Amino acid sequence: MNIILRELRANMKSLIIWSVAQMFIILAGMMKYVGFSESGVDINSMLEGYPEGIMKAFGISSVDITTVDGFYTVFFLYFMLLAAIHAVMFGAVIVSKEERDHSADFLFSKPVKRFKVIVSKFIAGVFNILVFNLVTLITSVVMIAQNNGGDGLLGQVTLLMIALFFIQLFFLTLGFLLGAILKTTKLATSAATGIVLGTFFLSILSDLSDKVTFLKYFTPFKAYNSVTVMFDQQMALPSTLVLITCSGIFIVLAYQRFYARDLNT
Repeated sequence: MNIILRELRANMKSLIIWSVAQMFIILAGMMKYVGFSESGVDINSMLEGYPEGIMKAFGISSVDITTVDGFYTVFFLYFMLLAAIHAVMFGAVIVSKEERDHSADFLFSKPVKRFKVIVSKFIAGVFNILVFNLVTLITSVVMIAQNNGGDGLLGQVTLLMIALFFIQLFFLTLGFLLGAILKTTKLATSAATGIVLGTFFLSILSDLSDKVTFLKYFTPFKAYNSVTVMFDQQMALPSTLVLITCSGIFIVLAYQRFYARDLNT
């Protein structure tokens, strides 16, 4: 418990900054929607001139973005990206920072097994992404309600946040694995950011042409279709199972590598 509380306190400032950034993105997105809705311009007709691949890549082709729920599903892609970066960075840093901060000798000289350390850090990480997820949920519902006659679409947005949590968990455990494998925090965070951005661009690329549709199987950003989750209130069970399985594998591998690692003090 002491390790969990220590990690929560140590990362409180970072969590607040990330949460404020997410709130700002949601606010900016809803302000853009207000601008569209009050402009009097037929946005759907204007977008018909764009290439179909581009429309599909950003989820515009299958929804009416003149409605608040349709616009939110399109903009949700960017909420998901920030949540993924936050999760993977947190995982990479929390595992490797003891060596970076030269506190490994203090922590591991105590009668605490490495298993307890990694589990405590993982619990702190899950709490961290849950808070970030909750901030995203509350901000989204409030902003949607302000532009939807008081209806914040709580049920639909909550289901989207559940889907988002499994993606966050995937990247959190991936960050743990990178932090345990790579020698320095700088290497771990660089690799983590690169993987997130790489898989994000794969998700966009997979929609640009039917010839590269198979790429969607290599990116967690395509695990769920936000339109299906929002409008049909359905989450893809196979995708959920794959994300949970991968997360479990990542955390086990991270522990094995962490256990065998010679820690520099």
